[in-house]
Amino acid sequence: MKTGIFGGTFDPVHNAHLAIAIEAVKQLSLDKIIFIPAWTAPHKTDNLSAVNRAQFRLEMLEIALADYDNFFVSDLEINRKGISYTCDTLVELTGTSGANAQSNEEFFLLIGADNYLIFNKWQNFKNIHQLATVVVYKRPGSYLTEIVPPFMALSGKQYEITSTVIRDKISRGESIENLVPKNVEKYIIKNNLYKGIV
Repeated sequence: MKTGIFGGTFDPVHNAHLAIAIEAVKQLSLDKIIFIPAWTAPHKTDNLSAVNRAQFRLEMLEIALADYDNFFVSDLEINRKGISYTCDTLVELTGTSGANAQSNEEFFLLIGADNYLIFNKWQNFKNIHQLATVVVYKRPGSYLTEIVPPFMALSGKQYEITSTVIRDKISRGESIENLVPKNVEKYIIKNNLYKGIV
């Protein structure tokens, strides 16, 4: 079984996340993708607002993925709390006990081009390569001419949608139609998320 791992803050999940996942399934012949929202991303340790929205972020993902048979959400990092290191998550998923992984399961970690550029600063980055194939997708503002092995490149368009742009639009009272799934937009409005300082 080939399993994609898609981590991030997902604050909120948006249409570009889904488009990237769909392309990953096609290009890598994945059987499924597990979306894993972070409690606290290592490069966003001062973002207490995102921590406070952890349950909202998790529920928005569940709503966004409800129509996809091969997309799943894991609360592993949110339940673990603290800084969400990818290496720790992969160890849990591929642990020697085998509790969370099938013996024939092959993992593919999806990361943005921005993280590719600083990957050697990630916690235990060498171990990550041993536990999963790292696949890089394009991100706004990250201009790469080459992805070198052992990394793989995900081809396709670069999406200009970011969670930061969406939060800013909401804080200014602007529409986010077509940027997030419709049910996620309704959820954001219902729960009055991202108003004021985000």
